[in-house]
Amino acid sequence: MTHSLDRILAQGAMLHDSGRYHEALALYDQYAQIFQNSEYFWNNRANTLLELGLHQQASESYRHALLLAPGLDVARVALASCLQSLGEYQEALVECETVLAHSPNNAEAHWNRSLLLLLDGHYREGWLEYEWRWKKQRFTSPRREYPQPLWSGEEIHGKTLLIHAEQGLGDTIQFCRYLPLLVQRGASIIFECHTPLTGLMRTLGNGITPVPFGSPLPRFDLHLPLLSLPLILNTTLATIPASIPYLKPPSDKTAFWRSIIPCDRQKKIGVCWAGKTYPDPGRSCPPELLNGLTSQTAAGWYSLQADSALPAPHGIIDLSSQLLDFSDTAAMLVMLDLIVTIDTSVAHLAGALGKDTLLMLPFSADWRWLTGRRDSPWYPTMKIFRQPSAGDWPAVIADIGNHLQSSGIT
Repeated sequence: MTHSLDRILAQGAMLHDSGRYHEALALYDQYAQIFQNSEYFWNNRANTLLELGLHQQASESYRHALLLAPGLDVARVALASCLQSLGEYQEALVECETVLAHSPNNAEAHWNRSLLLLLDGHYREGWLEYEWRWKKQRFTSPRREYPQPLWSGEEIHGKTLLIHAEQGLGDTIQFCRYLPLLVQRGASIIFECHTPLTGLMRTLGNGITPVPFGSPLPRFDLHLPLLSLPLILNTTLATIPASIPYLKPPSDKTAFWRSIIPCDRQKKIGVCWAGKTYPDPGRSCPPELLNGLTSQTAAGWYSLQADSALPAPHGIIDLSSQLLDFSDTAAMLVMLDLIVTIDTSVAHLAGALGKDTLLMLPFSADWRWLTGRRDSPWYPTMKIFRQPSAGDWPAVIADIGNHLQSSGIT
């Protein structure tokens, strides 16, 4: 029986790792009665359910595994992720703290706990926990090692700091707002960031030198990852640096896009409906639903999808072939009256530019949007439209449609 269990677990893992999740689930369900007393069987089945986005079923499978083996921390941490996706945030926090009570160095539990604290607006403790990101498995950015020390908040007047971006483009756009604050303290900043952002980051102001990843670095005295700045600078909900705009398009890009988009009296709305499936496959809105918006307004609708492989829905003007980098995207956004977007880099760029923005969020959204709010303390010109239940994009579209009508954009 042990050999058979090992064989089924290995076969299921092979299907799972190959992305053949439905086949893996069918295999597990076929043997569920035979191996009902194996915690590893139920944990692996839950992992597959989690990849399929079946969070309720996954949580039940993880709970089965934990009934058999309460100390199976990997299952309890994953259960916390499921509960967060289901909107059961306090329950998720309890699961993380249960793990940490006996495994205080469990990086995965600390990471999940940080996201839950930040989601609930507990920023002081949340930022501290967020530092565990460098010890979790498969973190999206490598840890940078230099002979120069990490900056820990000491006096930096006359010093040169290397701030290195991490994670995604949206993270960089959101948190680059902190760099001028360092310049105000008398520091010179070298900002290592994604190549498509370097032109835009030059507009942050004097004292900040953007350098694309992989390029030779000038001399510096101290360094720090970008998303550690809120911790070092003691950011709370009340002290978020939210003066906008803190970015602007270069003047040559603005002139180009002024020649592309007509300067007439018609309202112009930019729309972005899809983003990368990892790490959040549920954040993209089915493009056919946008027809309900474009058909009810006399506005001109413009695609903000940088990926030209995604055809624009009917009635949406596609100028994506002209978007060479984020300087172009910023200049295009400046020409528009309103931005409608999912949670992606376009949302952060629109907010950083101070554009009126309608943000479409899934039921369980990323930590930076908090919970239950229709506004964002990070972006004062943004309004948030959330799914009332998982996957309910039609309700979001209807809510935005009502907003457009009440705002006179018809």
